[in-house]
Amino acid sequence: MENHKISLIALLLATALCAEGQNFRPRPFVKKRLMEMSLGFTGGIHIFEPVQSLYLNGAFAYCLENQIAVRADYFHFIPDPNFRGQLDQNSSVFAGAEFHFPYGRFDFSLLLQPGIAWCFLQVPASLQKLRAEPVVRAGAETTFYVLRNAHLFFNASYLRGNYFLEDVRPYSLDELRICGGLGLNIFVNHTPVAQRKVVKF
Repeated sequence: MENHKISLIALLLATALCAEGQNFRPRPFVKKRLMEMSLGFTGGIHIFEPVQSLYLNGAFAYCLENQIAVRADYFHFIPDPNFRGQLDQNSSVFAGAEFHFPYGRFDFSLLLQPGIAWCFLQVPASLQKLRAEPVVRAGAETTFYVLRNAHLFFNASYLRGNYFLEDVRPYSLDELRICGGLGLNIFVNHTPVAQRKVVKF
């Protein structure tokens, strides 16, 4: 009987401690109506071609729910004329979903975005021109919200696709992209102006 009382008391204490611990968990910064714009540099390593690439990238995201956002990314290709075998053009745009797992001002998110890459490679005796090729991108991102309106981010993603050339084997666009940069973020207020609270100073 005594053992049952001790077990019951221990169970009640453990439950109280768990509840108290949840109260002290930091409130997630990422939530519904958060809008983000970011800018950064991306380095790309092609998986099946012996080349690397550099991009200037921008992103826009909006949280429809506390952990679900729609996101668009643009990667502007920066060519290296001295790099043999590299594409002459390989800019791309993506749009898709982002799933957030926030903890206080830190956030970890997963990305899945179909997109289009504009590719061109000068091949001797070819009339090939700039082509739009379907691609897909999956990745993960870590973000730290330094201030209410500014953040730092780092992400890694994998791009899958092919660039089809005339009378030559397809050029694989499969690429591991590593990106980092800075961004701005604001919470969008959808409350009608007439119903908004007046800020008192």
